[in-house]
Amino acid sequence: MAVVTSDFLAGLLTQYRALFEREFRAAMQGQWWPNVSMRFETPGQATGSYNWLGTVPKLEDVSHKTVAISGLGSFNFSLANAEFQAAIEVERMAIERDKLGLISPRVSQLGLEAARYPAEQLCNLVLNNANGFDGAAFFANTRVIGESANIDNIQTGTGVTVAQIQADIGTMNGVMQLYQDDKGRPEGRKINTFMVPTALEVAFWQALNRTAGDNVVSPIPPQSINAGITMWAASGYNVIVNPYLTDVNDWYGFFVGGPAERPFLYQVELPYVIESDTNPNSRENIINRKFLYSCYGRWNVALTDPRFGIKVTNT
Repeated sequence: MAVVTSDFLAGLLTQYRALFEREFRAAMQGQWWPNVSMRFETPGQATGSYNWLGTVPKLEDVSHKTVAISGLGSFNFSLANAEFQAAIEVERMAIERDKLGLISPRVSQLGLEAARYPAEQLCNLVLNNANGFDGAAFFANTRVIGESANIDNIQTGTGVTVAQIQADIGTMNGVMQLYQDDKGRPEGRKINTFMVPTALEVAFWQALNRTAGDNVVSPIPPQSINAGITMWAASGYNVIVNPYLTDVNDWYGFFVGGPAERPFLYQVELPYVIESDTNPNSRENIINRKFLYSCYGRWNVALTDPRFGIKVTNT
């Protein structure tokens, strides 16, 4: 029988921290959300500010004049960090009886959950049409940013058959290319990432893998090693399958560029830590005969530039 002392619990906590970190890093290798998100560190800060979002000034011929100097963007976009936590209880008796092998899998699952959960948060931003960096709903029919023309990023599609999806992809690429920057210049971006409900996954797979005139049914989409929200690639596009989308006919197109040109923002103040009470003689531990292991972190997510996304609605 294991003797449960403070030193024993401290050593156990060290082991579980190492296990959590290993499982978390391994799970992150298969996650899609870091690839579509701008990541910023805000250590010791409750809020991060991003008033630089927008477009840099135009280059101009200064051969015979002085350059015009512009400041940061006019939008004061800030994001407050939130607290996220998950905890498991372990009976003292399980430790005394050397049942540590029953605890390790649950700690491993905490690592998997920590890697997965930001994806759920990002998907809910799309579902709830959260605000973009200009303080208005990310998807809207009417919007002007700086000197841009109207930016209408809610478009009506022609339907959800394979042929209709193929046609609409071409149309929506044309629409996005004409979105203008803060100085009124066409940005010329194209969709390279889709977010679709589960009901449209097979149709999108077939649309991206079938050539014109090909009547052979394409294979079904590939499986993913991660449960829940998955992403696969075909014909130069990435497709995120979002089970949280409730409308089975609507889909989304995004432009995902370099580290500073992405539709999502992932802000981290405090990376995940594993915590536990290592005092077996505390009043609470004596009375409850249980120990608590907790995964805790401070971070948040947001949508960025609405010119990076289009919502396509179908009846």
